[in-house]
Amino acid sequence: MEKQEFYANAKAGSRGPLEGLKVLEATNFGSGPICGMVLVDLGAESIKCELPGAGDPVRQMYPYLEDDRSEGSTWYQTFNRGKQTITLNFRDPDGQALFKQLAAQADIVVENFTPGTMDKWNIGYKDIAEVKPDIVYVSISGFGQFGDLSWKKGFDPIAQAMAGMMHCTGAKDGPPTRTGPAIADNMTGWHGAMGAMAAIIHRNKTGEGQHVDTSLTDTILYTTDVGIMGEANCGYQQVRNGNTIDSGAPFNTFICKDGRYVFINAAYDGHWVRLCDIMERPELKEDPRTGNYAARGDNRGFVDEVVQAWAGSLNIDDAMAKLDGASVTAGPVLDFKQILALPHYRDRDAIVEIDHPIFGTLSHYGVPTKYSRTPAQPKGHSPLKGQHNEQVYRQQLGLTPEQIADLKAKNVI
Repeated sequence: MEKQEFYANAKAGSRGPLEGLKVLEATNFGSGPICGMVLVDLGAESIKCELPGAGDPVRQMYPYLEDDRSEGSTWYQTFNRGKQTITLNFRDPDGQALFKQLAAQADIVVENFTPGTMDKWNIGYKDIAEVKPDIVYVSISGFGQFGDLSWKKGFDPIAQAMAGMMHCTGAKDGPPTRTGPAIADNMTGWHGAMGAMAAIIHRNKTGEGQHVDTSLTDTILYTTDVGIMGEANCGYQQVRNGNTIDSGAPFNTFICKDGRYVFINAAYDGHWVRLCDIMERPELKEDPRTGNYAARGDNRGFVDEVVQAWAGSLNIDDAMAKLDGASVTAGPVLDFKQILALPHYRDRDAIVEIDHPIFGTLSHYGVPTKYSRTPAQPKGHSPLKGQHNEQVYRQQLGLTPEQIADLKAKNVI
């Protein structure tokens, strides 16, 4: 299918399928801002509130664009694109009152503070529901709003450690290892956005708002494949296997002659037969050590040696040409410089360019879901600290310049 064919019935000027929804964020670091980013990418409008002064702590995180430590954090730029941002002190009663006024105009509130914090500041779910009964209020935390560990602070690696992922990630003879990207933050942000959209569908049917609770640990546990099913029901202990799996083979990375790595998944019989052909090892199709899925799993070491010998005789491009030509599932291991140079991701709008008032044109991730009628795309650069104070406080809430000046003097905004 051509790209033009997919978008043949696209709505002109579409912001995305969530166009018209209004989001209010009290978010920082990763998971909460990612939740807001997903909603904005899909068409919603978001006002992100940051404490006066340093703002979101992720603004301080390396690496920096042009060594600008005030606005240049690539972490902040990644998670907050297309949003409006205001400064607002949640700890001050005047700030709490302003937050409630903004929440009364919103469809969705997203927050990711430690459970109980928003209640302490008088802007928890019950407080906001009093001024906006049909609000969808999304709370993201380390361990959830209730449960024995709900009090505990949680960050991405803690969730990976305590929900099974770290236990089964890493080399077989090595220590537990976290994933490279912050997978708990990212996936919990996605679940928060998915929960918000599910609750909006319910609200649109019934008029009822609700509190949506998701956590880093619940999300990671949800992604650990057969970990719970295997352990609880058949005594199977999921362990670290590096890049392999417990059963069939080959399913691993192999190094080519030029030092590049290729991942080959030819564990299933049909793929294995085709791999034997391009390796010019037809006898392995019937060899009792390799003739079926279970046998290859039992003799994984031998299988990997054979495949490594073949891969090691070729440069990565030649290996991929043979693998792709035979429809064997495989792919080169790419770094981000190589990914940026790959036309496919540009064709898919998986990598896009966004203009920034300080840093010029910046490359960003695109929106991973494509909509044939309501195309979605990033809505713009991540905002400067307090960039939309004037617009939100004066135009949206109707405050006078004198009131705004007074709030600034009292460090409320």
